Amino acid sequence: MPDEYAESERPALETLQRLGWEVVDQQQSTWIDPRDTGSSAVLEPRLRDAVDRLNPWINENNLNKAVRDITQVAGTSTMDENEQIHEKLVRHTSVEQDRGHGKQHQTVQYIDYENPKNNDFFALNQFRVAGPVEVVKPDIVLFVNGIPLCVVECKSPLIPEPRSEALDQLTRYQNERDGESEGAEELFRYNQFSVAAWMEGAVMGTYGTPKDQYKPWRDAYPLEDDELAELFDLDGYLPDQYRMLYALFEPERLLDQLRHFTVFENKQSGAVKMVARYQQYRAVRKALERIDKRGRREAQGGVVWHTQGSGKSLTMLFLALKLRRLKDDPTLLLVTDRRALNDQIHATFERCGFPNPKKAESIEDLRDRLGYDAGETITTLIHKFQTTDDEDDFPVLSRNENIYVMADEAHRTQDKELANNMRTALPNAFYVGFTGTPIEKDERNTRRTFGNYIDTYTIDQSLEDGATVEILYQGRLADIHLEGETLDRLFDRIFSNKTDEEKAEIQSRYARTQDLAEAQPRIDRVALDIIEHYEEDVPSPFKGMVVTTSKEAAIRYKETLDSLNGPESRVVVSEGHNDPEHIKKWTPSDSEKSQYKESFVDPNGEVELLIVCDMLLTGFDAPVAQVMYLDKPLREHSLLQAIARVNRPFEEKTHGLIIDYYGVSDELKEALAMFSSKDVERAMVPVEDKQPDLEAAHSKAISFFDDLDEVEQCVQSLEPDDRRIEFKNAFKRFSKLMDVVLPDPMANPYLEDLERLSTIYGTAKERYRDETMNLEGAGAKVRKLIQDHITSRGIEVLNDEPVSIMDEVEYDAKVEDLESDEARASEMQNAIKHEINVRFDEDPVQYGSLRERLEDLIEEYREDRLSERETIEELRALMDEIRSRDREARNKGLRGETDLSFYHAVEDVLDDHDAEEEEVVELTGTLVETVEGFVTKVEWKERTHLQNKMRKEVTGDLYRSSVDLSGDQRRELTNRVIELARAHYQ
Repeated sequence: MPDEYAESERPALETLQRLGWEVVDQQQSTWIDPRDTGSSAVLEPRLRDAVDRLNPWINENNLNKAVRDITQVAGTSTMDENEQIHEKLVRHTSVEQDRGHGKQHQTVQYIDYENPKNNDFFALNQFRVAGPVEVVKPDIVLFVNGIPLCVVECKSPLIPEPRSEALDQLTRYQNERDGESEGAEELFRYNQFSVAAWMEGAVMGTYGTPKDQYKPWRDAYPLEDDELAELFDLDGYLPDQYRMLYALFEPERLLDQLRHFTVFENKQSGAVKMVARYQQYRAVRKALERIDKRGRREAQGGVVWHTQGSGKSLTMLFLALKLRRLKDDPTLLLVTDRRALNDQIHATFERCGFPNPKKAESIEDLRDRLGYDAGETITTLIHKFQTTDDEDDFPVLSRNENIYVMADEAHRTQDKELANNMRTALPNAFYVGFTGTPIEKDERNTRRTFGNYIDTYTIDQSLEDGATVEILYQGRLADIHLEGETLDRLFDRIFSNKTDEEKAEIQSRYARTQDLAEAQPRIDRVALDIIEHYEEDVPSPFKGMVVTTSKEAAIRYKETLDSLNGPESRVVVSEGHNDPEHIKKWTPSDSEKSQYKESFVDPNGEVELLIVCDMLLTGFDAPVAQVMYLDKPLREHSLLQAIARVNRPFEEKTHGLIIDYYGVSDELKEALAMFSSKDVERAMVPVEDKQPDLEAAHSKAISFFDDLDEVEQCVQSLEPDDRRIEFKNAFKRFSKLMDVVLPDPMANPYLEDLERLSTIYGTAKERYRDETMNLEGAGAKVRKLIQDHITSRGIEVLNDEPVSIMDEVEYDAKVEDLESDEARASEMQNAIKHEINVRFDEDPVQYGSLRERLEDLIEEYREDRLSERETIEELRALMDEIRSRDREARNKGLRGETDLSFYHAVEDVLDDHDAEEEEVVELTGTLVETVEGFVTKVEWKERTHLQNKMRKEVTGDLYRSSVDLSGDQRRELTNRVIELARAHYQ
């Protein structure tokens, strides 16, 4: 049997101990809970000791105030409180105290960041925190100075879905599952990291991180894996769990990430907490190392290439936060070449609480700010580094070395006259170029200007980590692609219904390829195709962007889509002073642009399509966007940046899709020729390239069965756990590829088998009560298709709970409806097994006995010692016994209001010991009476002191009883009785 404690939890505790944490393992030793109430998550005595130690001048009143300030934060939500607490941990709090010079405000430190060893690092397993309804018990909680900063949920790597199970528990603890109050949010007011670990894998997030956004940590820079293996005395091989625990919880790194790599961004849906991922943390550390080596044969800068969608703007922000802390009043200059990007970067810094970023309002304003050497953070467009009419050369503004320039989209902005002016103005500054696209293979521009790569995070790495999704492309309406066809042929095709005279007149007006692209007959055809594709093939809630050749084309598309009753769309184009009136009519104001973007990004917002020509093709982050309708010639960096609008992950988003109407994909190699092929080979993948993968996935999925039409036979063949896991993984792989390919005709040969496999999959999930057999990751299109199909077949929807055997009428009717005795026997044995597992903790002795009887019965059936009818009768008798026991437990009677189920559970535990029946009966009654004296009290589960008192009284009852028990036996029995009470009265 898998052993979570031995295979993940205990090794994690040992790892933390090696990293310098004080560790208490409650399976190995007794821990005295110091809390007054189980609903508190802070270890207040440790917090008080730490605050007192780090602030030796503090008096008792102010010590009490400082503790209250961090433990009694009141906010509008748990996220709001988390943000307030983070602010106090990083910037500390203030108290008023007389230190001999009159009363003054003094800063109180909760954490000593400069000297990590001055802090109290304590790790505890099985720490219980009471929520409004249930008590949660994470596997490991990590406290810094008594404050619970981190939660780790451990799973055995041998169970079917360790990642999914661990993340499901973490989201349950946070009350993030369908809004149910089943967790303890109190624990997460302080949370910095939440980790799911299963030895062979580990993923991390923070409070509020959606399940699908937990990510691995693949590089513990600056240590290599072999160095980590040596650190932990491992024989060469390093399981992922060790890397994750070191990367996040080595004390100095943990405090660094709390202080410099954590930000809150206020979005339309509310505040979002963001912590660094490994490529961001690594890039910042490498950049700082490069800065420290400046002048020692290193260039005055370097390039960070992190592929589009991997959090480049946040990396800039984290580097800025570190520079602000490490350098003495540095000037930070963030440069881009587009107003929208400048606005975005400024807004990101501002929203994330970066101290007072300034936007250069003019050429003169920028010069003034840089000339002051005032240590400001300034955002600007590169265009403000231009000479004035009376200047031949750009002036030197500052020779200060304490200036750090971060240039976004460095490939585009840094190899022309304006960039030279900037270097003239700031000759001793340190320059870091950030780019979301690889550097050109001939290296003639960006690398020469900035120096070599500081860090790279490639398309392949991003896809592997799930930081982005794969982008597929598909050419549509090939006969009107503009590349690769002569203008004459295109003209004749588009205007085939015109007379020669009309053609001559039109041709005099349409002289360019772009004119043909914007011809109304062509736009009519493309717009209709967009509508049909979007409505039939893009599942809710996903959205799309239409990319056009010009403002004129954008407006024609808008008017045409509206005239055809297309999806709700908006035009987002820039304002031009010389635009004609019909374009000005559709040009949105700045506030309207913001509204349109917010509505588009919101999955429930009314805007479904955004129509653009140049705007929003860089820097616009909309995870809900799945499809881009591309009707514009794009090449090189522009192409890579534009298509990346659809590569952001979103729930049930298996891929982004480019529908190419212009023929860009026909000449893809040429369009990306300036890059090394290995850097861009997975930038866009043709849909037809998925054919071999789909065929292989289909073959694997059907290989488990001899005849897909024999559903019951197929379902029963999946009874062994390992076989069911293999089939589940194969089915999900097949389903995901079908979601990617549909509605391409290449999927048609496999649709019937998808439906038949869905029936088997849904029936097996229901039969074996296998919660891991969900449709996570299958994709929105296929998920709906599968659920509609299995519902029509009368199978429980995959996300629903199967009918319990305790629901006598409904369950018995369900069994009778099955088509054979073989199916009935299979269904009943699995339903009974599930019920026993669910109830086992309430009475381990009794339900352990029932489990053994069930296993013996199944063995007899498999060996043909019992017929199907005999087996069904035996199973029915077992089921009746469980039901009868449940009914008896619900009927109060014996010993007044005593719950018989709990009474019998205690009695069963005592029966294991050598004692007379009368002694057992007397001691059982005493123990039950003691326990029920506590569990009837209000909030007994939340009040730790009540539980500790109950433990003492139970131990006293055992000590005073006539049953002969050793000290170890009394301790063991006390623990078992307390656990039974917690399980039973939950």
